[in-house]
Amino acid sequence: MVTGLPRCSRPHRSGAVSCAALAAIAATLSAVTPAAAAERRGSTLPYISEHVFAVGYHRIAEAYIQPVDMHRLGFDGLKALRTIDPDVDVQRDEAAVRVYTSGRPEAVYASPLPSSAGGWATLTATAVERLRARSATLRDASPERIYQAVFDAVTADLDGYSRYAGAARATSERAQRDGYGGIGVVLDSMGGRHAVRTVVPDGPAARHGVRDGDIVVAIDDKPVADLDETALRDRLRGPTGTLVHLTLRRDDDYSFRRVSIRRERVVPNTVTHAVEAGGVAVITVERFNAATAARLREAVAEAVRTMGPAARGLILDLRGNPGGLLDQAVSVADLFIPHGRIISTEGRHPDSRQRFDAASDDVAGGLPLVVLVDGRSASAAEVVAAALQDSGRAVVVGASSFGKGSVQTVTRLPNDGELFLTWSRIYTPAGYTLHRQGVQPVICTSRDPLDAERLLEDLREGRARLPAEVSSWRAAAADDETALNHLRAACPWKDHAPDLDVQVARRLLSEPGLYTRALAIASTTVAER
Repeated sequence: MVTGLPRCSRPHRSGAVSCAALAAIAATLSAVTPAAAAERRGSTLPYISEHVFAVGYHRIAEAYIQPVDMHRLGFDGLKALRTIDPDVDVQRDEAAVRVYTSGRPEAVYASPLPSSAGGWATLTATAVERLRARSATLRDASPERIYQAVFDAVTADLDGYSRYAGAARATSERAQRDGYGGIGVVLDSMGGRHAVRTVVPDGPAARHGVRDGDIVVAIDDKPVADLDETALRDRLRGPTGTLVHLTLRRDDDYSFRRVSIRRERVVPNTVTHAVEAGGVAVITVERFNAATAARLREAVAEAVRTMGPAARGLILDLRGNPGGLLDQAVSVADLFIPHGRIISTEGRHPDSRQRFDAASDDVAGGLPLVVLVDGRSASAAEVVAAALQDSGRAVVVGASSFGKGSVQTVTRLPNDGELFLTWSRIYTPAGYTLHRQGVQPVICTSRDPLDAERLLEDLREGRARLPAEVSSWRAAAADDETALNHLRAACPWKDHAPDLDVQVARRLLSEPGLYTRALAIASTTVAER
C-alpha cells in the first residue's frame, strides 16, 4: 500500500483533510440532532457516534479519486446491518429510507440528497439507534462491529484498495507505519516461554543490555508465563517517557536480572543488508515505514564503507515488499537519483496532484545498482523500482510487479479507527501509470531460466533491444485490456528459484559492460507530466 497520512500541517505530502473542513464538521456535530436525541433518550446501550460516520462520509465525498453518490453509499452502509442481524431490512426510494425488523416497519426517514455526506451520517446514526432498540442481536453487537459493517459496505462500493480498519487493527498498523511507545524488542512466544528474538539497534532495550535470546520472566514484577502475545505486547508498550521494569534471564542461566527501561518512540526496522565476497552488497527492504529511508541510507553507507575500493555495486531487493508510505518511497528513490522527476500523482482533490523531483546527491556515489522485484512487489516498492529504472539509475531484474499504482490517504476517525481512501494515481518519470500494469523488468527471470541466460548473452554481444511492442503496450495498458494482457504476459510472475534473481544481478555487477548495456535498455524517454 502507498499511503499519505492526513495532517493539516503537511497537505502536500499527506493528502490532508483541510483544517477548515475538519473544524466545520466538528462545529456541525457539536450539538446532537433532535432525531438522534430522541432515539437515544433513556437508552443504556453503548454509544454509536455520529461523529465517526460524519468524519468518514465527509472525507469520502471530499477526497476519493472519483465523485461519489452518497445516496448509494449511505444506503449500502445501512443495508450492511443485515450482516449482523439478518432480520433487519432497509429499503429506500427517492424520498424516504425505511427500516424494518422481522418484516415490521420501525421508522421512515427523509432521504438526504446524494451530495449530503452530513445528512447521510445523521441518518445512519439515527437509524442504527432505532434498530438497536428493536434488535437484540444489534444490541449485543459492539459499536466497533457496527462501524466495521457499515464502513466495509461503503468502501466496497469504491475500489479494492479503499478500506476501513477498526480501532484495534488501526492501532497495530499505525505502530508498524509510524512507530509506537516501547522498548524496541520482538519476542517469540511458545508454551509460556517468551524469548527475545530481535533487539532494535540503538533502541532503549539495546542500550540497557537486552540481547537476543533473553527470556522475559516478568514485566513490572508480574509474571508473564500465562500471557498471550497480544497481552505481552500491551504490557511492553505505553506512552513514551514512561518506565517499564523487566525481569530477564538467559536460557542457559537461571539467575535473574532486573532492568528498568524508559519507553521511547520505536519504529520497526525494515532494512537489512549483507556484504558478499566480490564487492557486492544485498540490501533488503521489507516494507516502507517512517524510518525506512533513514535506515536505508545507513545501510548503504555501511555497505560501501565495508566494501571499500573493491565495491562493484548494490542489489536492492524489493521482492515481496507490499509497499507503505509514499513519502518514504520518494525519499528512498531520491537517495540514488541525482536529478530529475521521481514520480507524479494525479487525482480529483487539488492536494492529490503532486510532482516529486530528486535532489542533487547519490548516497551510493554512482555505484551500479540492480533492483529485484516480483509479483508481490507493490505500491511504494513499485514507485522506487520504476523511478530508478526510468531515470536510468538502475537495472530491474525479476518479474512483473503487482500493479498497485494508486495512493491512499489515511484519515483517523474519532473512534481511533482509520479510513483508507484511494485519492490519486501514480505516474512514472516515463509518463505511464503503474496502475494494473506494474513495473516491467529489463531482465525477466520468471519464464524459462534459459531465457535470462540468453538475454545476458545477447547483452554481452550487443544484440539485445527493448521490444518495440512493450512501449506501445505500456502506453495503452491503462485503458486497453488487450494491451494490458500482452504487457503482463511479457514477464508474468510465477514461483521460481529465488537465487536466480540474485545470480543474474551478480552477473550484471561483475561485468561492467553487461551492466551498461542493460542500463541503456532500461532508460526510456521521459515525458514530463
